[in-house]
Amino acid sequence: MLNDIGNLTEEKIDQVLNKYLKDFKEGSLSSKGWPSYWGAYCVSKATVTVYTRLLAKRHPKMLINFVCPGWVSIDLSNHSGPLSTEQGARSPVRLALLPNGGPLGLFFDQVQASS
Repeated sequence: MLNDIGNLTEEKIDQVLNKYLKDFKEGSLSSKGWPSYWGAYCVSKATVTVYTRLLAKRHPKMLINFVCPGWVSIDLSNHSGPLSTEQGARSPVRLALLPNGGPLGLFFDQVQASS
């Protein structure tokens, strides 16, 4: 449902999230095919991905992208990540400083763009 960016709407994103929440409350995530390992995290990242693309499509004059800074040593990773917070900040800062006419609706894994 979220693969068709041409027909994607906020309502469709909400439908997916509401379905996930319903299945979570019912304890049926696994039987309904949702990711079992870090499921909420995976669903949230998929949602950010498609919502970013939707916003970029709606606002082509704005540089709307998203970035994974890498495995950063922060509380969420129990400080086990190999990157310092300074290293992790490089990618988001780089995206924030892109010139007009830069990429739109892309995912950046650190500095590498992916479609």
